[in-house]
Amino acid sequence: MNKLKNILLLLLVFILTVVIAFYSENNYRELVRQLFNFFQGDKIKFVGKNFHLFASPYLLVAFGLFCVALTVLLYGQSKKRRLIYFGLTILLFFITTIATTFVDSTGFVVECTACQDGVRNLHYNEINYDFHFITSLVVGLLPFLWTFFKKQTSKR
Repeated sequence: MNKLKNILLLLLVFILTVVIAFYSENNYRELVRQLFNFFQGDKIKFVGKNFHLFASPYLLVAFGLFCVALTVLLYGQSKKRRLIYFGLTILLFFITTIATTFVDSTGFVVECTACQDGVRNLHYNEINYDFHFITSLVVGLLPFLWTFFKKQTSKR
């Protein structure tokens, strides 16, 4: 009965976090565009319509699986460790987002050799938001995975 309860709890976590990701994806996309403008200043100009009808299924599933993995890895940790690892995960998530957007925005500006007035016109959907998000999630899980595998090898 306990395993069924855990499976149902993880399924509920997955469904709730997919819904949260569905409603917050546009905010993340906006953050990435703001970071592009912050790093490159007037060298990048977004053109066209910001038409985005549905959330990316990759982003939704990745966030759901991330939260399920986070729940499993947090289970059995002390409250202090949970707080430390959760804070570290959030910090690494944003640091990775900032780093990947810097590299990506610099790449877009560098590849533009014939841009008028040195300004790169970038359509809203030219940015691979899924890459930035999923990479940030994976890097955010690294402290948990490190301690998990370290704990597993010490048991042997």
